Amino acid sequence: MPQPVTEAEERAFEALAAQARRSAAVVLKRRARSYAKAPMALETLYPGLATACPQTMIAIAEHLLETERRAPQRWFGFGGEVKALNAKAALLLGRALRRRLRNECGA
Repeated sequence: MPQPVTEAEERAFEALAAQARRSAAVVLKRRARSYAKAPMALETLYPGLATACPQTMIAIAEHLLETERRAPQRWFGFGGEVKALNAKAALLLGRALRRRLRNECGA
């Protein structure tokens, strides 16, 4: 990505970056909700993830994210970003399930 030259370009790049963060958050939340509605879809990420307890789901998602971070970067087509988004969505779902379990046990 080219470096901004003018102040207007800098503001435009900042606006694009902010929109990209918001878009990624929406994608993650939608993916996590779809995993919650159809847990068997988690099996495509890791065998047994659909039936795992929240702590195990979180640990596996963190492992998948770390594996993807260590993988060589690909700058063409669909690369590791799809796997990373799926792993982050599983991590979000695991945290939500863990929070729900804590609230049910604590109430």
